[in-house]
Amino acid sequence: MVVDRPSGIPESAYRVWDEGAGSVAPHPGDLWVLSWDAEVVGLALIASARDDFVLVWPVTLHDENSFAPGRIVDHSPLGVPVTLWPTRETGIGIHLLDRSLGRLLESEEVRSVMRALDGDDAESPLAAAPGTARDADNVAADRRLVEYWTELCFHTGGVEAEGTLDSSQVQAEGGSPRWAASALGLTPQQLRPIWDGVVPATNEQLAALAEGLNVDEAALLRPDPLADVVTRLASPTFKSAIKDKMTSTGWSEAEIRRSVRTEYTLAARDDAATTDAIDRKLRDAISRVGRDARRGDDRVE
Repeated sequence: MVVDRPSGIPESAYRVWDEGAGSVAPHPGDLWVLSWDAEVVGLALIASARDDFVLVWPVTLHDENSFAPGRIVDHSPLGVPVTLWPTRETGIGIHLLDRSLGRLLESEEVRSVMRALDGDDAESPLAAAPGTARDADNVAADRRLVEYWTELCFHTGGVEAEGTLDSSQVQAEGGSPRWAASALGLTPQQLRPIWDGVVPATNEQLAALAEGLNVDEAALLRPDPLADVVTRLASPTFKSAIKDKMTSTGWSEAEIRRSVRTEYTLAARDDAATTDAIDRKLRDAISRVGRDARRGDDRVE
């Protein structure tokens, strides 16, 4: 695993490692630092980008394991050769993208590697690393590489709301806010964020409501109304601000992101659905997280 700051890179690369190359949008061919909870969890080349995830090729530094099917890139933004693993391509959530270090491969080089992988009789522009994954010394390293990046593939960030209550359906089944509060043993103030979809209902709360109304739990759920907002919050545009908020509060990244979601819904309604409007509300929400002493610890567990 890559550590922050990695040993072996020259001092001339310290600044680009620490500060990045300035881009907050993932582009094919760019080398990115991945992080979670303010810790570096890997290096990756962007193979292609979508709205909520990117396809990446893992990258390891010159002093880490290197063998075929890895490919050697002699020149990198870090001033040292790196090993690229295009055959280990995986999808990861954009919430793991921390900072771009700059261009590792040109777009045409990325396409050439892809064509070679697809068996189109195209020759890869990159030389293979010496040795193979079948060599005795490399078997365990190859397994660890695959397992580690598989874990990153399934890393969700813990912000999605899978138990968003459909309060209109509760009412259609004969329930009411007063009834729901009583069934869950909550005060009206405690019920409000669950009733409004600000925070998800727990499995136990859903089970209690479904049992009380004699319906399936699934019948009381609706799609996350903030799915687009959560996706936008995952953008590396907000990563630095989230890390700063983690430092000032001592909270985890997941706690910060969930609290931003809550603060976003509590803000004054703005019918504008433009990216600029959403970004403005998200920045305001991030700034409010952890500030209101009257609400005590406003983490959303």
